[in-house]
Amino acid sequence: MGEIRYLIALWAAKIVYRLLRLLGRNATMYPGYIALKLCPDYLGRTKKSPHVLCVTGTNGKTTTTNMVADILSECGMNIVSNRYGSNINTGVATALTHSVNIFGKPKCDALVLEVDEKFSRLILPYIKPDYLVCTNLFRDSMRRNAHPEYIFNILDTYVPESTKLVLNADCLLSSQLLKKNERVYFGIDKLDTDLTESINLINDFAICPVCDETLKYNYLRYHHIGNAYCPRCGFKSEQAQYRLTKIDYENKSITVKNGDAEDTYPMVNKALYNIYNELAAVTVLSEFGADKEKVKAHMNNIGVTKTRYKELEAGNTEIIRTMAKGQNSVSCSRTADFVGHESGEFSVFMMIDDWFDRQNSSEVINWIYDVDFEFFNTPNISQLIIAGPRCYDYKLRFLIAGIDESKIVCNENELDAVDVMKTDIDKLYFIHDPSTYEHSLKVEEKIISVFTKAHSKGGEQ
Repeated sequence: MGEIRYLIALWAAKIVYRLLRLLGRNATMYPGYIALKLCPDYLGRTKKSPHVLCVTGTNGKTTTTNMVADILSECGMNIVSNRYGSNINTGVATALTHSVNIFGKPKCDALVLEVDEKFSRLILPYIKPDYLVCTNLFRDSMRRNAHPEYIFNILDTYVPESTKLVLNADCLLSSQLLKKNERVYFGIDKLDTDLTESINLINDFAICPVCDETLKYNYLRYHHIGNAYCPRCGFKSEQAQYRLTKIDYENKSITVKNGDAEDTYPMVNKALYNIYNELAAVTVLSEFGADKEKVKAHMNNIGVTKTRYKELEAGNTEIIRTMAKGQNSVSCSRTADFVGHESGEFSVFMMIDDWFDRQNSSEVINWIYDVDFEFFNTPNISQLIIAGPRCYDYKLRFLIAGIDESKIVCNENELDAVDVMKTDIDKLYFIHDPSTYEHSLKVEEKIISVFTKAHSKGGEQ
């Protein structure tokens, strides 16, 4: 009876997927929702592909997942992946539906799945991945994920013991996961820009987990990412097997050392958090046994997902659109750090209000006081346009960060905000929230139009 119920759920999910696609929908979650409604143990019953690789963590999991899936596909493997970020149980159920034929038999070589860290308890025990990458664990939305130790405990409880872990040695929290599991670590050697004390508002791992002594850092990159030790009991950061030893920004390459082997890979993106994502992908691909030379070759052809990062030109202006997860203070801090340290003079257009919150409820705004918006307090930024319903909350935060009020422009309507931009600039950073991606495309279209018209007239609009 259970097998019949499973097959009915499978067929229903496949039919719903086809219907939704005919209607022009992405159909990334609803087919899986139907499958789980009809067969609650659908994830466990679905026969898995020969290889299952999963990626989780607070930040970077979509980028890392897509890198791994794209490269394995380029290497000739038939891959099924939830590449659009549908990473909860319904999205994973949809991906599993695509991975089998109508009789429930696997039809792909490997599953590469992004898994939401909170929903991992509903996913990982049933799909039992061969490899699990955890990019990092940070403070996230306080309404959804509470404190990072809460998420740590979920992963530490529900990841199967048979799963091999690929962990960030520089993340003091996630590197402590599941000590019984087979594991391998990746990390970045000391950089010239590293510090020994945190300059960020958030550091959720400042105390030794063994004896409660304040940790000391050999080097600190940001928040709790770095290399630490306890002066009392000897607790220290894990040793990375895959070490990124050199970042060559001029030639856009990274060098990774594993034992005596040293390999140079094309740099996919210059932001440090994306370099970590690439290193995570290189590590799991190496452990999986992917051909290094093919990985290097295909790294030249891939990039960060365009929903996350995109470069384009309008008139004489370079526009860099980058995503920052609203209500996630660490993600926004990393984006602010990246943008604030860029060279030359430029403007910033920011719209990071959560789309669903502003439609249906009142947004919790306290998280913006944990964001390091102080990175925007730089003479390089000539104008800061804040767009969206909570723009005046952000303005207050910017003023607290010491930013000159004359640089700040607020508009509650994102499309109208485009009309007040300076157009006599060489570069614009356009920052948006994941939930406002579709709306950001409309704003981007208007930005391109405004800059193109202004520059075609030879002056500022």
